[in-house]
Amino acid sequence: MPGNNGGANWGGAAADPDHGLLYVVSKDLPAILQLVRDNTAPADVVRYTSGFGLITARNGLSLIGPPWSSLTAYDLNEGTIRWKIPLGEVPDLAAKGDKDTGTHYPKVGPVVTAGGLIFTGTRDRKVRALDADNGKLLWERPVDAAMEGIPAVYQIGGREFIVFCAAAQAGLTPSTQEKIQGAYVAFALPADTPVVRKD
Repeated sequence: MPGNNGGANWGGAAADPDHGLLYVVSKDLPAILQLVRDNTAPADVVRYTSGFGLITARNGLSLIGPPWSSLTAYDLNEGTIRWKIPLGEVPDLAAKGDKDTGTHYPKVGPVVTAGGLIFTGTRDRKVRALDADNGKLLWERPVDAAMEGIPAVYQIGGREFIVFCAAAQAGLTPSTQEKIQGAYVAFALPADTPVVRKD
């Protein structure tokens, strides 16, 4: 989709080099950009600027149909897409039964563990664990604020932990935005979870 805020432009990707897989969060969000002459430039300089014009309806949703964000697994050995799923939901739409929309305005990236799990958070205030082989949802947990950024994974004493930044705004328009109390949220994988991926 044309625009400067669509595609896989923020958050990076997660790679599994042992299996040649790359996991990418992307979004479909069109924008209108217009070059405007910069009147603050010196008289002998011609300079143009561009605004940041997202194409949205009054409710803050994109004018194109969902899914608005996806998580895609690319098989780098075959040059193919292994699987692709909508990532997250828009809470107001999910409450009305509209599922698989993908979250709006994602600014997140995934991480993949050696044990074959993908972790990512979204603006619908949910943390998710997915099966790296097929994208199947294995676990999800609501948190107090929308997620932004890339989770950190670390290991202590053979046990894995994952930390998310829950400090983003979930509201799509100024009238639906709320004051948030940002926090780092940490989760521990069960002690018997393998940290080395086995086929």
